[in-house]
Amino acid sequence: MLLESNWKWKKNLIIGSIITLIAVIFVVLNTSPVAINFGFFKVKLPLIVILVVMVIIGMIIAWFFGRDKKEKDKQHFGLILNKNKKNQE
Repeated sequence: MLLESNWKWKKNLIIGSIITLIAVIFVVLNTSPVAINFGFFKVKLPLIVILVVMVIIGMIIAWFFGRDKKEKDKQHFGLILNKNKKNQE
């Protein structure tokens, strides 16, 4: 069980590193200024700034969804443990 958890952690680290490297290369290659229209006003920023902000927003959203799943898994595991304790008594 411990080896599976260790392998899963390493696999996630490798995949995350590859995705981060691709995102960094993509961001660095796109530095030209672009205009963003928000409806009421227009902003002209370098594309690199916009891409970095979008990557950070994506990471925050992924963290929230991942955290919610972990909490549900903990609750489910706790229910299973409680059922096992009641069955043993």
